[in-house]
Amino acid sequence: MKITMNTNKIAAYVFTAFACMVFSSCDSFLDQQPLNQPTTTADIFKDRVNSEKFLFQCYSYIPRYWLLSAAEGYPWSAASDESDITWSHDVHKMNNGSWNANDIPYGKWQNNYQGIRDFNYFLQNIDMCKELSSKEIAQYKAEVRFIRALIYVNLIRTYGPVVILHDDLLELDKEYLLGRNTFDECVEYVSQELTEIADILYPEQNDTNLGRPTSGSALALKAVLLNFAASPLFNTDTSIYAGWKSNITGKNLMPTTYSEKKWKDAAAAAKAVIDLNRYELYKDKATDGSDKIDPYTSLYGIHYQKWNSELIFGRHMTFGYTEAEARDFVYLITPKVFQNNRGSVSVSQKQVDAFAMSDGTYPITGYSDGSPEWNGKDGRNPIIDPTSGYSETGAENFTHPWDKVSTLTYKMYINREPRFYMSIVYDNLRWVYGSNLSKSEIIDYGSGGSSYEPYGINHPLTGYTPRKFTFRETDPSSGYVFPLWPLMRLAEIYLDYVEALIEYDYQNPDVLKYWNELRTRAGVPNIEAVYPGIENDQDKLRQMLRRERQVELFFENSRYFDIRRWKIAEITNNNVPIYGMNITVDDGAPNNIGQTDFWKRTPIYRGNRTFLPKHYLYPLHQNELDRNKVIEQSWRW
Repeated sequence: MKITMNTNKIAAYVFTAFACMVFSSCDSFLDQQPLNQPTTTADIFKDRVNSEKFLFQCYSYIPRYWLLSAAEGYPWSAASDESDITWSHDVHKMNNGSWNANDIPYGKWQNNYQGIRDFNYFLQNIDMCKELSSKEIAQYKAEVRFIRALIYVNLIRTYGPVVILHDDLLELDKEYLLGRNTFDECVEYVSQELTEIADILYPEQNDTNLGRPTSGSALALKAVLLNFAASPLFNTDTSIYAGWKSNITGKNLMPTTYSEKKWKDAAAAAKAVIDLNRYELYKDKATDGSDKIDPYTSLYGIHYQKWNSELIFGRHMTFGYTEAEARDFVYLITPKVFQNNRGSVSVSQKQVDAFAMSDGTYPITGYSDGSPEWNGKDGRNPIIDPTSGYSETGAENFTHPWDKVSTLTYKMYINREPRFYMSIVYDNLRWVYGSNLSKSEIIDYGSGGSSYEPYGINHPLTGYTPRKFTFRETDPSSGYVFPLWPLMRLAEIYLDYVEALIEYDYQNPDVLKYWNELRTRAGVPNIEAVYPGIENDQDKLRQMLRRERQVELFFENSRYFDIRRWKIAEITNNNVPIYGMNITVDDGAPNNIGQTDFWKRTPIYRGNRTFLPKHYLYPLHQNELDRNKVIEQSWRW
């Protein structure tokens, strides 16, 4: 359907939308009114300065995933099984099942469609600017189409089938009755968009344009989308969404039959990114003069070597955003022992369990609730691989392989893989920091400890905080260096490619090739060396690859969408609490680490989480349904 518009009416609205954030208070993206201002389309696009200001406004819609506490933030990590948040937060409504169509935490439907209208407005009018060359206009259009595709991907991952507007604009003072496109139509449209703009965007950006999308960014986003669309929630003969139909066409909104071709398409899309040979896993050589990889500096560099070889598309936390927002993120993940910090993001015990031992063996093989896979419903009673060397009894002196200092350490944390030490802050760790790494602080999360706040919110409920995204070359009490947030990096593309191959061609040699490249960088042995014969076992490959993904992409907003697209959130997030250490008890420091009740797996006080099948997709707000009588509410909401 072609939608006409009054360009001057929409001009007044879109040019000021970002500054005044009017989209946060409007009821419906289909029924927003223009501001009473004299700005015209000709005014906006008459020169380079204003045209590029509008372009940068389009960039402002790229998600800032590091926003945890703000109303416009993102709850994805804490709404998965990898973490929780100590302070009062709307994510707890999602976790206890109390949210509904009138109270939707962090719903982005309205904001995202405001962005899509801004993008379409730019695309329809940027040709008016005579100060831009035709080449510049073509690039700017491709960049905006990429951002639009990114927003559509986020909508699809959150809501399933959505409304595809193509290049059309809505007349702001009229009603429109628009239903959702089918899921497959949405995926096909965005995939085709990304294919087209990959031929227009530059292969690389120069130093003054880092952070803008490239042709590789477009192909990588396509790969991420196709991997999502091929996954079990959307690609099965037994779809829970059978009977959920369009109010306009009567078509099924979701696929109802399995297609192996979707996995093949996903694999081909990921391989196309790899075959560009523009990206490589970030690696640092060891300092002993050998050709060995130092896994610790390599893992650290992913987020602190700006615009490094692994990054396909990302944002620096202060690139076009306020330092206060970035600083707030660092405050929330850094332990309270450092002045001004809070340490109130809590890593779950199950996430701690997910990491391998230093020899690559996974020490926790399941839980005694009888769940069919290692990430079962109850993190309380682990089933321990007796050959792994793992123990939950006692403590011993252990030198942290990254901080290079020795402390009395609970045996649970000894001889784990490098990604564990680069991802998790645990009790009685000595945090080394400063310009010469000359300072250190003991982290004590137990009752009365330096990183515990009685009756307050400035401590982790589980006795663990994230170490990923923290910087150690400054004093966390007085200065910060902010990390790079990867929206897409090569490691994710490797994991997507391997996952797709496992589903239809699991003995393909590329499965082990690209999987083991990740493990080599991480400092653990090849997967088939740790588990001989795994290359011939599709089910085991699938489960181990999922675990690899949970470890590699920890705290990068992947887990929330993974447990949903795999359709396992009913196992991981339903009728189960988050476990951790017992922070209400003293940890026994300095001499009795591992000997008090602090060191017992304990559920946090928030009670069991609730996850129903309808929670796989976000609902639409009731206001949207009231204003658009044909839009379909999400399934079972």
